Formats: sequence, structure tokens, C-alpha cells
Amino acid sequence: MEIEIRLERVREILEDKKIDVIITKNPSNIFYLTGIIEIEGYLVVDRDNLYLFVSPLYFNECHDYIKRGSFENFHLQEIKNKNFRKFISGYKKIGLINTEITYSGYKDLQKGLKAKIYLFDDFILDLRSVKDEKEIEFIKKAELIAKNVIETVKKNLKEGINELDIVAEIKYQIIKNGGRKESFEPIVASGIYSSYPHHKSRDKKIKNGEVVIIDLGADFNGYKSDLTYTFFVGDVDEEIKRIYKIVEETQKISVEYLRKENIKGYDLYKKAIENFKKYNIEKFFVHGLGHGIGIDVHEKPYLNKKGKEKLKKGNVFTIEPGIYIPEKFGIRLEKMIFLKNLTI
Repeated sequence: MEIEIRLERVREILEDKKIDVIITKNPSNIFYLTGIIEIEGYLVVDRDNLYLFVSPLYFNECHDYIKRGSFENFHLQEIKNKNFRKFISGYKKIGLINTEITYSGYKDLQKGLKAKIYLFDDFILDLRSVKDEKEIEFIKKAELIAKNVIETVKKNLKEGINELDIVAEIKYQIIKNGGRKESFEPIVASGIYSSYPHHKSRDKKIKNGEVVIIDLGADFNGYKSDLTYTFFVGDVDEEIKRIYKIVEETQKISVEYLRKENIKGYDLYKKAIENFKKYNIEKFFVHGLGHGIGIDVHEKPYLNKKGKEKLKKGNVFTIEPGIYIPEKFGIRLEKMIFLKNLTI
């Protein structure tokens, strides 16, 4: 069972760090370690047991899920008064994930607590960056749903259609094709709005001669996909066609570079920058080359300046070069990569 293997790895890290317990409240981490999706609460993992503290809103849902499963030593608790604080006071060395707690929350937790608190980078997120077979199966299904959706949506791309109409169709088609929901709010950016990397789709009609960027993703069983396409409506300027070819070329070069050994996310990012420099347009590339994807749309590995870790077998990530020319247009192409043996 995948979850048992994940918990075993977490416990190995507890042993290595010489702490009694790790506590996480990140719903994505809770899902990864229990299979219970989008739950708010506190998951406590010690050397032998698993404890989940939730509000009454989630208690019955979690209770029924645990009852249906084949879990061992999994204990569900309803958060009441100060029972969570009283419970964790039974440990001597408590590990917390530093991105999940504020400074004031940390100081408040320390009050009257005899246990020693240790803050760690999110090592569960590190574990999540290497996908197992079941996770890859779900992500590929999410990718297929997104591809099917875009095939339907692109047939309706024509002058006069509204950006928000396309967004509505994307959401409907994701559900119709078997998705649980969209991975994120779909982006439909036309004309000058295509030069905004994170455009918020609006009540704008598409015109002939415009670029249309569509960024969408589907959620399947809690796992996400993320794809971006750039379309032309009618005849477009030669400059638009030229930039499209450069972005397409950059994506192909980046994918091919994955065949090298021991590369890091930052290496791929630099490769893309180098290619854009050949055409003197690197200043219009304003985001990273890509990002890991799984339970969250953005997770490790990073394909940007922070991507200092070597890519590993089992990583799933996107490659999405983009050029955004102010007051004119933008071009972005995004595909998903499943790293099998340090080669694609």
C-alpha cells in the first residue's frame, strides 16, 4: 500500500532527525499521508501511530474513510477545547514544518509546553516530488482530461466569442470528461491581455488577428494537470508568428536537454534563457521555465533560479517557456514531463 510506504519514509526521517513526532496541517500533506482529500486539521505522525485532529465539520467524513480502509494505528480525534495541546505535550521533541506556522503561533505554542519544538523545511514536500506508479497514473489521467477538453474548446475559438464563455466551457468539459474539478481557475487571455502572464479572464470578445492563450488543468482523484496552448484567431502579424516559433523552439531545446545526466531544474531554466538571448528577447521571459506538479499545481522540483536540486526519476513537472511583449501580445506553451530514468 502506497500510504504505508510513505509513512515508513516519514518515520525514517523522524529517526534520522531524532525527534518523536512531526505535525503537519497542510491539506496536501495530509492527503499524501492518509488519502483523505482536502481536510483541514492537524496530522500527527510519531514512530508508531498516526493521529488526525479535525473539527466536527470533518469528523464523520474522516471516521467513515478510516473505517473503510485497512489502516493500522490510525486514531481520529475531534478538536475540543485544549485537547490537541494537551496531547502533544506528551512528546519530548516535536517537529513542525516552518512554512506552516507563523512566528506568533510558534511563540504561543511554546507557552507552558515542556516539549522542545524543532522547525524543519517541508521534507514531506520533498518526498512528494518523486511520484509512485499510482500517482503517475492519476496525473496522466488528469493530463488526458485536459487535452480532451482543449480539443473541444479550440473548435469554438472564433471572432466574437467571449473569454468568460470559454472559461465556462472549460469548467464544464473538465467535469464531463471525468475530472473532479479544474486544477486552478482557467486562464483565457486574448489580444493585449495575452501579454499578462496571470491574466484574469474577463468579459472581452476575441477579435480576428489576436493571440489567445489558454492555460488549464484538471484534477483527477486529487492529482493535477497543467497545460498551456497559444492559438491564433484569423491572420496574425508576422512578428507574432516569429515569436511563436522561438518559444516553440525553446521548449523543444529544453525537453531535449533532459537527456543529459545529473541536470538540475536551474540548468533547464538557464538553457531556455540562453536560447532567448540568441534573439535578444530574454527580458520578455519573466517567469520560471516550469514547476513540479502533483497534489498541488506548483510543487517541487522547481525549474527556476531556486532549482538547485538534481532532477530525479519519478519527478513530474511542466516546461512552459513564454514571451510577453508589453502592450502587444504574449506567447506561452506548456507541456508536462514524466521523468522515467533521468531521461524522458
